[in-house]
Amino acid sequence: VSTQSTGSFKILQQLLQYPTNLRMPIIIKDFEWSESSRKLEITIPQRNVKSSSIDVMCTEAYVKVNYSPYFFELHLKGKVDDNKTRVVIENNEISLHLVKLDEEIWETIVNPDAKDSAKRRQLVTAAVKYHEDKVKKDAEARAQVKAEQRKIALRKAMDQDSAEKDRIESVKQAERDTVAEEMAAWYSLDEEERRNQYLSSIKENNRPGEVKVDPEEKIPKDNSTVCSKYEKIKHNLANPLKVSSDSEKGAPELSTPPPAPLSKFDKIKHNLKNPLKDKKADKVDSKPLWEINGPRQKQEIEVTFSKRYFPSAARESTAQQEEEWIEKNIKAQMKVKPKDGDTKEEERNPVWLNDKAGAFYKAANFPAAVNAYSEAIAISPQLPKLYINRASCYILLHLFEDAVTDCSRALELLTPPVEANRLSRVRCLAKRGSAYCQLQKIDRALDDYRLANKLDPSNESLKKDLNTLEEQSTSQSTLPSDSSRGVQIPA
Repeated sequence: VSTQSTGSFKILQQLLQYPTNLRMPIIIKDFEWSESSRKLEITIPQRNVKSSSIDVMCTEAYVKVNYSPYFFELHLKGKVDDNKTRVVIENNEISLHLVKLDEEIWETIVNPDAKDSAKRRQLVTAAVKYHEDKVKKDAEARAQVKAEQRKIALRKAMDQDSAEKDRIESVKQAERDTVAEEMAAWYSLDEEERRNQYLSSIKENNRPGEVKVDPEEKIPKDNSTVCSKYEKIKHNLANPLKVSSDSEKGAPELSTPPPAPLSKFDKIKHNLKNPLKDKKADKVDSKPLWEINGPRQKQEIEVTFSKRYFPSAARESTAQQEEEWIEKNIKAQMKVKPKDGDTKEEERNPVWLNDKAGAFYKAANFPAAVNAYSEAIAISPQLPKLYINRASCYILLHLFEDAVTDCSRALELLTPPVEANRLSRVRCLAKRGSAYCQLQKIDRALDDYRLANKLDPSNESLKKDLNTLEEQSTSQSTLPSDSSRGVQIPA
């Protein structure tokens, strides 16, 4: 008897050492239910577990509640509206509020076919398939709603941008029209009216440094008189020491001023009056440059030549991969969205959407830029620069997991790895490394930065970030695991 007791105790001890998820579930049978012609309520006990650990699945004819190690399932006699099912967890009870599709009293809640094990398996399989299809349809519906919301937000941002550009253009056009009207009014006046307007504007503004002319004085029609009058004013301004004969008549002059040199405009006027005479004088007085400047001095200059490129042998050439990458990129850019009634012609082009998103990015409107990049990706999902640009927006919006996903997808598309897409791969690796830094995944960030530095060794910014990460990784290895959260990382 003692041997059998010892063996049973060992078996029980081994069973208790098994993981919880490998133990046999405990079926819950002590539940309560009540019904009316329209509603059905089921109450299940909650046995000291957290609400977050409870899994509830309700279909139109099947109910399952699972929280390890307890399990409850029920095949309903009739059908319920699973879209109106409500679950309430409180007071150590799980309450399921169901709404019947047909108004009737069931009298029993269990489906009679569930008593047969074979039919019960079929019912469970059908319920699980129904639930999976419903979850998939709901996910597609949510994705469609999200896409529509993104499209509406993008259209709104574009309309605001267009309205601002139209407003600025209308202000500019109004200024142009005002200036054009003023010029037209000015040209419609004759010479005398223009002169009177100019003199009146001088009187009103009284600008400093202007020559004050009496506006009441009548302007003679003789051009020679007008020219002599202005020459007299200019002569008085150029010779302030000479006393004006109008102010002090008979006073002796302090000095005899030399003749004033001709100004630039006087020279032009003189040349226009005597064009041939001036040209002949220039020919007589001018000398060859070699007589004026003399021979050139000896000077040495250094000439540098660009490095000559020697193409490699055919077996080492990447021309085929380069052509493959160019053709692949061109096909992705030429892909357009099919026509529909709601989309404009330019909005069906991923390249146009990429440029529009770039404008939103420069204006710091990052949500609108994300919407534009997402719309372009929906049209052409094989264009890697769309994922790289959207990752930049995700980093600025602190959505680092999404940024890592976009960078990884872009690296998959940047194939074959050739010289034409080398800088794009460097940019993508640097952005993913930055996102990994913000997620405190320093080892992965180091791998990305080292690979980016290997692809572009002349980039000083990459070297600086890599050195910062390596120093941080070294210091982090000597710190406790919870003290690395406050360490600075490159952005």
